Amino acid sequence: MKKWLTKGLAILLSAVLIGLAVNTYLSFRNGTVGKVTVHIEHHQNKGFLMDSAVLKLIHSNDSVTGKQVKSISTRRIERTILSNPYVLSADAYFTLSGNLVINVLEKKPLFRIINNSNKDCYVGDNGSLFPLSNNYVARVMLVNGFISSSLKIGSNLNDSIYNKTMLPGIFQLAKQISADPFLKANISQIFVNSKGEIDLIPEVGNQVIRFGKPDQIADKLENLKAFYQQALVKEGWNKYKEINLKYTNQVVCTK
Repeated sequence: MKKWLTKGLAILLSAVLIGLAVNTYLSFRNGTVGKVTVHIEHHQNKGFLMDSAVLKLIHSNDSVTGKQVKSISTRRIERTILSNPYVLSADAYFTLSGNLVINVLEKKPLFRIINNSNKDCYVGDNGSLFPLSNNYVARVMLVNGFISSSLKIGSNLNDSIYNKTMLPGIFQLAKQISADPFLKANISQIFVNSKGEIDLIPEVGNQVIRFGKPDQIADKLENLKAFYQQALVKEGWNKYKEINLKYTNQVVCTK
């Protein structure tokens, strides 16, 4: 008898808890949207996006505040926010009190590129092309010179339209430079010369670094880094006017 009583109480308690959970869920779904909070993760202290721009997107068709929670699709809100060219990812959810929370991750620019037609844009660290901003200028490496390729905002340098251009190779070069703190601090520009080869422009010194084609990137950069850390530190930054990395396992310099 005692065993059955204990089992019955357990079943009753479970039913009560389920009922409370269902009631709470229905109350939440039928409740109205309260406060809307936006959190933007910038890659530096300041970025391309402001809270007001995200809120404007959310309320572009009609304000969500005051509407029933069940009438609002967080997936639709996320898709709307992703339409902004500076957004990499977006996550929207409701708290139990009916407040809407939106977390946004901003795209991280890897370099700024300018082609022959004076068209310029940013290239993100995932290869995506997105426009310049009136709100913020990112301090990133510059890529310019004799670049005839068109730059399509919203495309990616990994797309097939860029397969026959130098841009995928330049992208890989810029990624490897940026991944190394020493090289990132010392290389400020990637220039495509009239021969269709790459020259690197250093942050300090007057020399030009002849990189050649965007191949054997890791080996060439390792040779450059070793040369910088050994020869230039001892002999000075202005002793050489040209550093040539085009030859296999060699660094050929012109004084």
